[in-house]
Amino acid sequence: MERILYLFRPSYDPDAFMSAEDLYWPHTSTIVAQQVQEDNSKDLEMSVYTNKSAGLVVDWQNTGSSVKSNIEINRLVHKVILHPEFRLDDLKTFNAAHENQKVDMADANSPLLQSFQHTEIQISIPLGSKDISPCLVAIPGLYFHKLTSLIKEVFESPLSSMFHLTPFKMFCM
Repeated sequence: MERILYLFRPSYDPDAFMSAEDLYWPHTSTIVAQQVQEDNSKDLEMSVYTNKSAGLVVDWQNTGSSVKSNIEINRLVHKVILHPEFRLDDLKTFNAAHENQKVDMADANSPLLQSFQHTEIQISIPLGSKDISPCLVAIPGLYFHKLTSLIKEVFESPLSSMFHLTPFKMFCM
């Protein structure tokens, strides 16, 4: 017995023209994507640190477990570094708090972060009794994108011509 899963087959396989780089890069907007590519070609990520070795250490601290304190990272620097690009001389004056402050300042100026809107929200916290009105607490620092602007941005991107807009089912054997 034959089943029809969808009414139409796509006229082409959109994935046939997609490269690995297209799947890797987050395309939040063509402007931001271009800036990210330019920044990566200049190795801007490491330029916010004092040097390459300091950047490697702080990047290690900020990934994986969240219990690596600045004290622990300083101990790591002075006791155990094995990366092939690590140079002990670069870390004689290392300070994790200072390096993290430099990264925070660079992140605040990121073109990706600038594309978000920023607001403060109020959260109502009950105080445990029906007779006492809830306490309002302000939570600053919420970053967000409006859903409609994201949809518009995505469909204006160069990759939108490769989107699967007609549903179909493809089997590979």
